[in-house]
Amino acid sequence: MHITDIEHILKDQYRPAIENQIQTEPSPFLEKIKKTPLTGAGDIKWAAPIGVNGGFGFGAEGVDTPRAGAQNYADFSIRPVDMYVNLEISNKTIQLANTDKAIMIRALDTEIKSSYETAKWNIARSLFGDGTGKLCSVSAGSSASNTVTVDDVNHLIEGLTVDFYANGASTPAVSGRRITAIDRVGKQIVIDGSPVTLEAGFMTVQNSYNRELCGMGAIFNDSIDTIYGKKKSENAWIKPTVIDAGNAITDLVLYEGVQAAKRHKRANIDMILCGDAAFKAYQDYMDSKKTQVITTQKFAGGATGYNVLVGNREVTIVNEQFVPTNKMWGVDTTQFELQCTNWDFVSHDGSSVFTLMNNSSIFRALMASYGNLICNNPGGLVEFTNCNDVA
Repeated sequence: MHITDIEHILKDQYRPAIENQIQTEPSPFLEKIKKTPLTGAGDIKWAAPIGVNGGFGFGAEGVDTPRAGAQNYADFSIRPVDMYVNLEISNKTIQLANTDKAIMIRALDTEIKSSYETAKWNIARSLFGDGTGKLCSVSAGSSASNTVTVDDVNHLIEGLTVDFYANGASTPAVSGRRITAIDRVGKQIVIDGSPVTLEAGFMTVQNSYNRELCGMGAIFNDSIDTIYGKKKSENAWIKPTVIDAGNAITDLVLYEGVQAAKRHKRANIDMILCGDAAFKAYQDYMDSKKTQVITTQKFAGGATGYNVLVGNREVTIVNEQFVPTNKMWGVDTTQFELQCTNWDFVSHDGSSVFTLMNNSSIFRALMASYGNLICNNPGGLVEFTNCNDVA
């Protein structure tokens, strides 16, 4: 088996499967929203409606008819971000495959599935992030060590390659370290390489600071004033509704948010995405109050959602790992869209998708897609806070 044979397998068998799966499996929310091919260069631009048409009015015979009042729109824009999946295969594996092709198939299948799982996990995470790519805060170290104390491990996984920044810095103090172990109770991680003394700061995925998808976190985060080229402080209609559940999430609390989104922001909430503690709290509530579940819904990535009545609307309640643990985010999925190019291998004018990495015997193939998550009505979202059970 030669490198060209491997290319054909990747292009003809694996690429279409990855293309299909990566648009559904990372998240129930991603599975539900619209996907649109991104065409053209430059920023993604779209017009988002504000309020309603102003041309209506009552009148009487002999009285002027209403003045024209065309629908107002906001010109939104956002830059597409780069998303990559890296595949590696050694020359040794290729040579051994000349006598046993099963070796190559097994190695290739393992590498592709592992790379896809990494991409799926990171895309799911970034959908709910704020675009900065900050995974967690990092405590200052008193001496050089490979053990790092963090404030949250929910956005971390073993094997992830990360960069460390001091607070206020724009370039990493330490970069390209892999997480080898995570103490999820003690909120500590172990990184590879030589011991380091870190300043107080934060951690990102390698090379990803301020380069991730503009996820829902950017809409909810009040410290991020500009989104889609508009300032929240100057455009109150962009800001979502916030409901404090008071550590007692109920159907009435959900109804309050869903109703406010409908009446004030023209949003038809059809999914409520729950952090871990919030989802458990709502399950406890359903058990105690015998909430009527109309149906359950199975998603491609394995999650199951509850379709329940919130007021007179059927809404899907589902657990999303990367929503903050004690919060719920109500969304009108028809207002979201993932605009991106097809996932494909990076090559030039029909050249090989594989390149030999410098100073190694490893061949590398790179898959890429370019795009971003957009929302036509960010103010139509609802954030439910303090949704966890009282301790």
